[in-house]
Amino acid sequence: MRKILFVVCLLVAFVAFATEFKVVDPMFTPESKPNMGGTLTLRLAGSPQSWLFYGSLDNNAYTVCYNLFDPLIEANPVTNELGPGLAKSWEVSDDGLEVTFHLRDVKWSDGVPLTADDVIFTFENFVMNKYARGNSIDRFTLKGETIRWVKVDDKTLVAKLPYPYGAFFFVTSHVLIYPKHVVAPLINLSDPDSVNKALTTDTPVNKIVGTGAFVLSQYVVDQKVVLKKNPSGWKKDQYGNQLPYVDELVYLIVKDAEVNVAKFLAGEIDYMTLNARDYSNFKIKEREGAPIKVFKALPTGNTPSPVHIAINFDNKDPELKALFRNDAFRFALEYALDRDRIIDQVFNTLATYGDSVYPTNAMWYSKYVDKLRRPYDLEKAEAILDELGLVDKNKDGWREFPSGKVLEFTIIMNNASKSEQDIALIYQEDLKTLGVKLNTQPLDSSIRSQKATGGDFDLCIWAFGTQPDPQLRKAIWQPGGSLYYWHLSLFNKDNPDAPFMEDMTSWETVLWYVWEKAALEMDLARRQHLYYIYQDIYAEMLPVIFVVREMDVRAGSNKLGNMYQTEAGSFVFTNYSVFKK
Repeated sequence: MRKILFVVCLLVAFVAFATEFKVVDPMFTPESKPNMGGTLTLRLAGSPQSWLFYGSLDNNAYTVCYNLFDPLIEANPVTNELGPGLAKSWEVSDDGLEVTFHLRDVKWSDGVPLTADDVIFTFENFVMNKYARGNSIDRFTLKGETIRWVKVDDKTLVAKLPYPYGAFFFVTSHVLIYPKHVVAPLINLSDPDSVNKALTTDTPVNKIVGTGAFVLSQYVVDQKVVLKKNPSGWKKDQYGNQLPYVDELVYLIVKDAEVNVAKFLAGEIDYMTLNARDYSNFKIKEREGAPIKVFKALPTGNTPSPVHIAINFDNKDPELKALFRNDAFRFALEYALDRDRIIDQVFNTLATYGDSVYPTNAMWYSKYVDKLRRPYDLEKAEAILDELGLVDKNKDGWREFPSGKVLEFTIIMNNASKSEQDIALIYQEDLKTLGVKLNTQPLDSSIRSQKATGGDFDLCIWAFGTQPDPQLRKAIWQPGGSLYYWHLSLFNKDNPDAPFMEDMTSWETVLWYVWEKAALEMDLARRQHLYYIYQDIYAEMLPVIFVVREMDVRAGSNKLGNMYQTEAGSFVFTNYSVFKK
């Protein structure tokens, strides 16, 4: 009887601490019979400075840490859709001020269970610590009040928000959780700056404890970082295989880009991102039989940035100011923009149509934008200009205002960007066909920025990086902000939170309220609807004209499985889901 009771107790204990696996999105693991084992070799551009994500400002360290540690909420690296991570589920209170997280039964790589104490420790000592070099306190502070984290029990905790915060789930997906039992003894809780000295790269590798797909195995300064498969990993594919498939992940530290290319072509590195200018050469090598696959994929990350043409609503010339505020004239400007020619001639086909949100960002993209975007059509542009009374009275090839002044304005751009200058020249040529005189003015990037943000321009070519969650670009796309530079007179310098609403157009007023509502909306479906509205208004009313965005260009060994491009054009590759054929 005692033996039976003992076995039952063991089984109960095992169930209590059994890992709660997550089945990853099948798009990452389509192969039903992947090979297990082997080594995946990638490149780091420099030596990591720390194994603490929050203790440095170092992209090389971040690259490694994303393999070692996990967030509460995970963003799909292709679609940006949010889903469970270390938190298996969560609920939001009716007032949007409390989010209750339920943690997955997961063990750290040293066998200790993950608990709410680890999450709270990470937020309080790293994320919300203004002395931590890599802190994110701004993202978790609302109107001067910080978000608080409260433990309910070992597997449950509550985030208490001072105000509803639409981007809360996305910013939380960027927080990697660290083990309190390992890191707390390494820092002085009374000295917030001490966190920057914890988990430095001279720490013995067996002391770096995480929940990620890999664990740190070896670090040779300026040579390589070696990671091994984490036996306590908590992700599986849809066929029941524990991830990752490979046994080892090696980062070779290769500082020189040309050396990196040579090592890739020699088969010493399995995968790399390419510059667009290298695409043709690599594609030729692939066709000639080199053991590589080359992809030009739709962009999914923050960069390359979407190029736009801003039209100054506050132009100093009264006639241009009135014209630029005329909806029909802006429509004509879009009809005169030959995006396809720009893609072919400026970017050698390695670009796609540009918007502030991209189709690959399925979480937020409004599919109606494609229907609202005006195609290149000089006849329609010409008809609009005629209707506006902008005609060539003097028969000298240039249209004139009713006052008799030539319809002429200038577009500014970065003199260090050949693509921006080439875009301007193509646009200039088409507008000339219409009798519109466009002057081009390449400027130093800092001068271009000063002129743009000072409202001293007619048209401006520029590009702002995107974010997976549109809310993090509110400062740019909401009317009335200091970065809404095409209608800067709306910005109230004395009270930035109270723009001059009376000077907004009717559609700008709608935009302003959409962004205010979205900032406080916690319901996902309602947030999506609000962001659809903002995208549709931009596409219809054209405060700026989005031009193009460069594509992602990648290359990988043809011996890698689960590396492919979707029918929609997105590139699929993760360290934990590729395998060696």
